[in-house]
Amino acid sequence: MAKDIESLFAMRRAKWRTQNLKYLRYVLNDHFVLVLMFLIGFLAYQYAAFLQKMPEHWLPGYLISIFVSLLILFIGQLATFVETADQQFLLAKEQAVQRHLKAAVKNSMVLPILVIFVTVTILSPLVALPLPVVLVWMAVLIGIKYGILMRQSQSFIAHQLIQWQPLINYERNRQNKILKIFSQFTDVKGLKQTAKRRKYLDRLIPKSKQAYDYLFIRTFLRSGDYFMLMLRLTGLGILSLVAIDNDLFSLVLALLFNYLLVFQLLPISQSQDYQMLARLYPIKADAKLAAAASVIRRLILLISGLQLVISLVTFHDIRLAGMFILSGLFLGVIYPKLKLKTR
Repeated sequence: MAKDIESLFAMRRAKWRTQNLKYLRYVLNDHFVLVLMFLIGFLAYQYAAFLQKMPEHWLPGYLISIFVSLLILFIGQLATFVETADQQFLLAKEQAVQRHLKAAVKNSMVLPILVIFVTVTILSPLVALPLPVVLVWMAVLIGIKYGILMRQSQSFIAHQLIQWQPLINYERNRQNKILKIFSQFTDVKGLKQTAKRRKYLDRLIPKSKQAYDYLFIRTFLRSGDYFMLMLRLTGLGILSLVAIDNDLFSLVLALLFNYLLVFQLLPISQSQDYQMLARLYPIKADAKLAAAASVIRRLILLISGLQLVISLVTFHDIRLAGMFILSGLFLGVIYPKLKLKTR
């Protein structure tokens, strides 16, 4: 029976991996990969130039390495693949499930080990440590992460009994977080969406006679995915303009965040497709796409205008600030119409 339990969870793990790979194709599309390659190349060039000018025994380098090392310990969660029905059907095999939880720690270490290896390799030039010390640094972080996951797996066991409901809730939330990322690029099955009233934003909902104008703005303001995504990416774009002294680099980052925002707002055009009443409206499909494009256009033009004002203050060469006018017109007016027609 223990082998059957192992086979059951191995099957679920394989199914989850296949599902994620399918959604990953939509995330790593041609446009996103091109922008990502450009960004990585630009960052690598800037980092190499910085290392050449960096003084020996640079104290902030040690502080940055310590901070980032602690930060990456939060990457990677315990993947248990426990489902709701298990609390009934696997109740008699709790010992086998407990052994699975311990084994799940090893399977969940793949991503953290990869992240630790890449991060420490990038950070090591900042502290100029010899290779043996760098390897010890990696080993210590891997050991700490393993201990964190092991303790987490044991937290679901009390008095030698599995606490099924907390375990099921944890796994559901873990998978939901990953699916939410994919949902910004494509439709995701099995994702439970939540909405918040945000009464203080009600005044922004227009009194429009156009049904989809009202529905899409309401969806944007009350959906945690779209609204919080806008706040995060806009905040990062503004932060890059304020905190980075290199005009070109900060401009590229801000435009990249704007592009990602537009790209991930495109699925809002399909957000009401599950509503049966919306299908009964005597409204043409073109009106729905026009309403979605209108929401994106107003949002991007507003953000681009804000970034234009900030860049006029922070840029040394204010001519670069004009890029926000061009990018606002392209990302807010032209690009959504082109992409929405293909959906």
